[in-house]
Amino acid sequence: MLNYGPFYRFFNSIKIDATVAGNILIASSLFAVIACFGNFEFKYEQINLKNKVERIAAHATTALLMLIIGISLIITQIMIDSLIGHFLLFTCTLILVYVSCVAYDFMDLLRAVR
Repeated sequence: MLNYGPFYRFFNSIKIDATVAGNILIASSLFAVIACFGNFEFKYEQINLKNKVERIAAHATTALLMLIIGISLIITQIMIDSLIGHFLLFTCTLILVYVSCVAYDFMDLLRAVR
């Protein structure tokens, strides 16, 4: 089982029943969806890449959105682990989702610099 440090310790320190875990999953999913919309709506082509401030702001924005997506997926994994136990296929799916989001962001940047 993957160990996510402080997240894992926090969620294991509190007693979570199925209802609470379901509510946490809904909230986590909502954050992930909002961050994904922001990430997929943002286009590097919309900024001036020659302007250092715009470029740094763009990278900071996408980094924060990736962080929110990653944290949401970690919380989802921990909740699923606490509800049904470790499910390798689900873990692999979450990893693929995150890798796909990061790859999409890099592809968008490559498209803009061409």
